[in-house]
Amino acid sequence: MLVKELMSSTIITVSPEATVGEAERLMSVNSIGKVVVADGKQVIGIVTDGDLVNQHNLNILIKEVMKAEVITINENKSIQEAAQLLSDNQISGVPVLDDEGELVGIITSSDIVSGYVKEERTAKLSPESSAIYLSMTRSREYENYWLDKIKGYGYRVAITQTGANAENLPIKLRESTTVAAIARGVIRENLREKMAVSNAVKDAYTQLNLVNPGLGGGFKVAIVRGEGRLAVAVFGKFGHALVDGPEQLSVGMSVI
Repeated sequence: MLVKELMSSTIITVSPEATVGEAERLMSVNSIGKVVVADGKQVIGIVTDGDLVNQHNLNILIKEVMKAEVITINENKSIQEAAQLLSDNQISGVPVLDDEGELVGIITSSDIVSGYVKEERTAKLSPESSAIYLSMTRSREYENYWLDKIKGYGYRVAITQTGANAENLPIKLRESTTVAAIARGVIRENLREKMAVSNAVKDAYTQLNLVNPGLGGGFKVAIVRGEGRLAVAVFGKFGHALVDGPEQLSVGMSVI
């Protein structure tokens, strides 16, 4: 699937001539942490709430505080390329440009996860889609149904659960996923295959942490291996003593 099939065409932008105060109100009304700075259809910068937090003069123009270097993606790139771009740069979304370099949309990690689910509906499920469906099962009966279905495609599969505080969560996710993958025969106990699991978990955790930085939580993890690649889907809740966050889903992939 291509970026243009999944992107949102509704784009919230701000003019470079707008003030810091106007940008802050725009972010607050739309509950967003960053906004694209555009001059017509041309992307010229990006500004985040972090850029504005120390600005005491609300009348300063956005063009004076924005970052001029903006990571973008062409609308004809694949969703796999978009996912890699977000993961490599540890960001949650990027502006989408057409072949003329004009702004036509925005794509986020949530859009990409939705795209994996939609892929290959008329053919057999991909490892990514299989891992997503399995991680989101809520009963033993439904879990067994998906385990049997996924194995029927010739994929190797495992499932586990884990939880930890913010400091230990990435380690716990990696350790429990690797142990489950070895125990269920998804991978062999060698460095190359364990690294493949670690990279896929890192991919998935990076997406989760972008949405809920600094929080621990409890998650169900599905690992599916097939067609020369390994997919890890992580589903659950972030939270702490004062906050019970919404359920989050992310998927990571590694060549194996």
